[in-house]
Amino acid sequence: MNFDLEISGATIVTRSGRQQGTIAIRDGRIAALLEEPSGSAAVKMDATGLVALPGMVDQHVHFMDPGATEREDFITGSGAAAVGGVTTVVEHTHSHPVLTVENLREKAAHLAARSIVDFGFAAHVFPQTIENAPALWKAGTAFFKVFTCTTHGVPALLSDDLLRFFRTLAEIGGRALVHCEDELITEDNEERLHKALRTDYGVITEWRSTEAELLAVSMVALLARLTKANVTIAHASQPGVIDLVRREQALGAALTVESCPQYFYLTSEDVKKLGPIRKFTPPARSEAARAEMWQRLERGEVDIISTDHAPSTLQQKFGKDIWECPFGLPGVETTLTMLLHGVNQGKISLEQVARTYSETPARLLGLFPRKGAIRIGSDADLVLVDMQQEHTLSNARILSKAGWTPFDGLSVKGRPTMTLLRGAIVAQDGKVSAPPGTGRYVSAR
Repeated sequence: MNFDLEISGATIVTRSGRQQGTIAIRDGRIAALLEEPSGSAAVKMDATGLVALPGMVDQHVHFMDPGATEREDFITGSGAAAVGGVTTVVEHTHSHPVLTVENLREKAAHLAARSIVDFGFAAHVFPQTIENAPALWKAGTAFFKVFTCTTHGVPALLSDDLLRFFRTLAEIGGRALVHCEDELITEDNEERLHKALRTDYGVITEWRSTEAELLAVSMVALLARLTKANVTIAHASQPGVIDLVRREQALGAALTVESCPQYFYLTSEDVKKLGPIRKFTPPARSEAARAEMWQRLERGEVDIISTDHAPSTLQQKFGKDIWECPFGLPGVETTLTMLLHGVNQGKISLEQVARTYSETPARLLGLFPRKGAIRIGSDADLVLVDMQQEHTLSNARILSKAGWTPFDGLSVKGRPTMTLLRGAIVAQDGKVSAPPGTGRYVSAR
């Protein structure tokens, strides 16, 4: 049997375990998993000493295209994803939201030849667009993004609208990713801090408080259970979020928890010290919360890792005061590296990386086992990682238009060295090696 490519010598890792062997690829898919190379492949790759993981599936990125492309576009964003070991992204843009089927089709057409990696789209839900959800879901929307507080110019769905939307979501069998911060608490905090003439960086954690997140999660989780809607809590920042979700899960709710590297590496003290380049929401929490989030991840209580890649340049970050500068961090380029560093520190396993950053998001998106797996018949989306390579993260090497990383200067161990999309190399040694248009639009429907 002839193959297009054989990758031999790597330790192959999935959520269920590890094995040594050869990955044989034909026509962009995994054709066989062999104990030894067949010798009949057109191209032979020796990956001895490396680890082969399924390509990462990042379900939460903002590439701003079309929209605020001075912050990021799909070419630079997807290139950064490829370098970071990500082979599939789900994108939504706050400045140019998908609210209708026409918006979805226009976006797909605009980006048809602009992505390095495979991609899908989330749709936003505004109070006045809830009725669009059934048609959007049928048309291939990956999920619906919902806010419980007005953020990034996106209006909130308060409890009445959220109940109405969740009922619709359950009827159509769709899924939502919900940003949970309470509208009234954040508004009250903002008013109080403005009255006090506060412009120090500490306003971020006081404005977007732990209570605001926990109250919103409690409401969302309860409504998800009552309506039987499929809901993921976005970017959980603290262990209390997980506790609230697990409570409702035990009562039958179809809930999952997403979190991001910033909640495992950064703290509220970093926010107070560095301000704009630590301004994201919900913000980083206490050192105790940060440490416990690693424990929750290790115990399997965090279902999904994503980046919430929301880039701005340093000029944009520091161009206005702490109230007006943009929220968000770049992250799609560094998230896998930060997880590999966590593996080397003994905090989690490679199997947990494969589960949370590849297989589980692929399953929830309806793309598994086409994506998120190393098995016969799956797309040959792979990332080879060197677990022994020590290096220092640097703004100078960031490909994203943001041009910086919150982990600048951090010495880490472990990095992706090659990313393959359907058997073709799209990134190698920190550089993009495939043209825009290599990535395809993917949908479960």
